[in-house]
Amino acid sequence: MNGMMQDPMFWYAVAFAIFIALAYWKVRRPVLDWLDSEISKIRDELAHAKQLRAEAEATLLEYKKKYAAAMAEAEEILRFAKEEAVQVKVQAEADLKASLARHEQQATDRIRHAEAEAIAAVRAAAVDQAMFLARKTLGEQGDSGGKLADQAIAELPKLMAGKAQAA
Repeated sequence: MNGMMQDPMFWYAVAFAIFIALAYWKVRRPVLDWLDSEISKIRDELAHAKQLRAEAEATLLEYKKKYAAAMAEAEEILRFAKEEAVQVKVQAEADLKASLARHEQQATDRIRHAEAEAIAAVRAAAVDQAMFLARKTLGEQGDSGGKLADQAIAELPKLMAGKAQAA
């Protein structure tokens, strides 16, 4: 044992053992407290992360519901717009048909009116021509033509009435 006490390695080993014992005795509690506080911090952070995740999932679910509702509303609006477009198209077609029928009727009425005016103008021209020829003939025949002209003039209203009825 005497030789062992003289060996420097022995004293290094004893000093090391004392150092370890003192370090364990003095440093153990602060290191453990520090480790416990770090563990506690990590647990708090994990709890906070779980809470944030739960909030994020709830928010995601809420936005998915809002998205579905918005899509349903958009589809409803689109369906309503299509129905409205069909109604507008039907109404426009009906208005166009009515307008075309009205314009056709107006054109037919104008044509009838123009025909009536043309017939009246032709009749007036025929009467004028007949009267001119009658005067000319009377002027050439003298007195005997006067009786004939009076008779023809008297029959003109009858002839005009008969032609008006025929037209």
